Amino acid sequence: MAPIEEKFPKLRFKKYSESWIEKSIRELLTIGSGKDYKHLGEGDIPVYGSGGHMSNVDRFLFDGKSVTIGRKGTIDSPKFLDGKFWTVDTLFYTHSFNGVIPEHVYSIFLKVNWKKYNEASGVPSLSKSTIESIKICYSNDLNEQQNIADFLSAVDQKISLLKDKNALLEQYKKGVMQKLFTQEIRFKDENGNDFPDWQTKVVGDFMKESRIKGNTGANAKKITVKLWGKGVFEKQEKMIGSENTQYYRRKSGQFIYSKLDFLNCAFGIIPNHLDGFETTVDLPCFDVSQGINKYLILEFIKQKRFYKKYGDMADGSRKAKRIHAKDFLSFPLDLPCEEEQNKIADFLEALDKKLEQIERQIELTQTFKKGLLQQMFV
Repeated sequence: MAPIEEKFPKLRFKKYSESWIEKSIRELLTIGSGKDYKHLGEGDIPVYGSGGHMSNVDRFLFDGKSVTIGRKGTIDSPKFLDGKFWTVDTLFYTHSFNGVIPEHVYSIFLKVNWKKYNEASGVPSLSKSTIESIKICYSNDLNEQQNIADFLSAVDQKISLLKDKNALLEQYKKGVMQKLFTQEIRFKDENGNDFPDWQTKVVGDFMKESRIKGNTGANAKKITVKLWGKGVFEKQEKMIGSENTQYYRRKSGQFIYSKLDFLNCAFGIIPNHLDGFETTVDLPCFDVSQGINKYLILEFIKQKRFYKKYGDMADGSRKAKRIHAKDFLSFPLDLPCEEEQNKIADFLEALDKKLEQIERQIELTQTFKKGLLQQMFV
């Protein structure tokens, strides 16, 4: 008879030393199937599918602690639930735990490579029997399970607080920008005096389209601009472009937008490290005049009240509307004097730096938790 292999996590609380044990999931819990909810009335009980929260109803399928796992669709994102809930048929839930607490199961489920057990060639799917047959290692000591759960819960709480802080700051920035760009609030000059009234201009008064011929699609170094103001990035292509497509060389500091995704807020400023990269005329670029704060202009144009209003007014089909450069250059906007522009831009950039710091903290804490899961579980 082969000796039983002992299993120990690399990182654990000092007072525990026993080997962890391995069992199939069916020995540790029961898997419940989701059901249709459309016959139920409205209420405050959340309904979940594999893609997340779907609705609220007046009855519950289960009440208590549970770990869910996708049956179809998103199969690699287990969730921990506590309280009354309903799940639809794309999402399994778990109950009747035997010798293991739900929180411990949740952490173990986060480590399982669920895609490895995918049973479909199209939409990812898992069957109940497949999940039940998977073997997992766990601590046989309920106190150790609870200690680990409490420790990881504290990490989760920190992540949650950081996300809340980030959301509040984003909401604050959005509110302040609305007040600044509608001139509901104004900065004063260094002597406490009012700045001059804002002047109505058209974009063409301070931007000029750039058309410096570059390479063809076959050998151009390409960039793209992401939706919702997420920045400008080098384009990752799996196929070589066409020799018949003309590209144009772009310079750092130029304003760029996507003709096709104007209404999806695809705007940016080309960063220094992408100087010399290229785009077609579908991603036009513009030199911005001296005395105009590029950051402020970008923030102004990213305002929905600007791009939605003028994008909707421009010519083009409803399904694939392209906002051409000549139309963009004709859009009006009110501009403050240069000194006030810089004050507004400095204020908004300071908020952006705080947001970046919080996002970095969230990323580091999530990486820290991922490392803990690798070290604290077998």
